[in-house]
Amino acid sequence: MLFFSGMLIAKDKTSSFMLRLFTSPLTSSHFIFGYTLPLFPMAVLQIAVCFAVAFILGLAININALLTIVVLILAAVLFIAIGLLCGALLANLTAWLSDIWFDLDLVGGAFKSIAEALPFVHAVEAGRAALAGDYSAIFPDLWWVICYAAVIMAIAILVFTNKMNSDTT
Repeated sequence: MLFFSGMLIAKDKTSSFMLRLFTSPLTSSHFIFGYTLPLFPMAVLQIAVCFAVAFILGLAININALLTIVVLILAAVLFIAIGLLCGALLANLTAWLSDIWFDLDLVGGAFKSIAEALPFVHAVEAGRAALAGDYSAIFPDLWWVICYAAVIMAIAILVFTNKMNSDTT
């Protein structure tokens, strides 16, 4: 979703489509949520397909798997917001900082501290906790994701407003 939303914004910025949108009476928040609303069902569908395949391959269908789907849907909003804010520039960086390619304890130090201050590792940990049925471990990490998603969405709206105003003058 991060790649797709970033590329969508980048493509629209280079075409006359964005100029036509600027002539409408829409606000920046309308633009950002207008991009987010169609991406959200795509994210839900992507999660559903991945879990359907996982169930076919042997993942147990239980309340923990369903809770993991909900957690990942909330994390998808974060990645949509990041994509809308930064395009495709931060995609590889988020994977490095999310504890999915390698264990952050192996690197440790400042790298681990920086990764833990960002939302990516928390999105992964919330998903892992949900899948394991460790309900008490979900929300400490999920709150990071929810707060970052809200802040990044607000920043995306502000950046879009500034860009829109600078492109029309």
